[in-house]
Amino acid sequence: MSRAVIVLHGIAMNRMWMAGMARHLRGKHYTVYDISYPSREKTFDQLVDDHITPVVKEAFEKSGQPVDFVVHSMGGLLVRYYAQKYGAAKIGRVVMIGTPNRGSEVADFLRRFPPFEWYFGVAGQTLGTTADDIHAKLPPVPFECGIIAGRNHYFHFPTSYIVDIPRPNDGLVSIDSTKVDGMKDHVVIFGDHSLMVWMPGVWKLASQFLGTGSFKDAA
Repeated sequence: MSRAVIVLHGIAMNRMWMAGMARHLRGKHYTVYDISYPSREKTFDQLVDDHITPVVKEAFEKSGQPVDFVVHSMGGLLVRYYAQKYGAAKIGRVVMIGTPNRGSEVADFLRRFPPFEWYFGVAGQTLGTTADDIHAKLPPVPFECGIIAGRNHYFHFPTSYIVDIPRPNDGLVSIDSTKVDGMKDHVVIFGDHSLMVWMPGVWKLASQFLGTGSFKDAA
């Protein structure tokens, strides 16, 4: 039985945003669960219970082995929340792409504006850098975790200039913020936050880590 991998998009996106990654992983003979979840409509707890947990259960039961993840941005925080709530016994290796593991200054800046709260919903209000935000309530990762961070902030101009995001950053999340205690590997590429998931080099890095637990020699 092939290994199962769950592919998760970030906030305000859907499964089609990760279509290239999902196609690449299927080509590597993974059983891929690329799902959409209503990131703007529910809390982290509701998203995990209603949309992540059932897929983990199905994938684990069908494959008979821990389930891997490839996740973009907020998707990484959902995996960490799941692990905190239910443990990591069913989780294999996890690749996070641009996840704000220490919060995002952009979220800090935008949540002072009512349209942001309306558009990004309850979960979006917790993506900042303060002690009250979701990242501060999550423990070190209890699974093998590889992180891909970007250093191209030009695509997200003018946000990356209006908001004081520590350099280098991917336009929305600083490289330092992508790091998390317990991670196994970390790599920085010239990519921006939103479009990294469409880069073939990122696909290769992801499948390399899933296969070996390292980004080294990705090809």
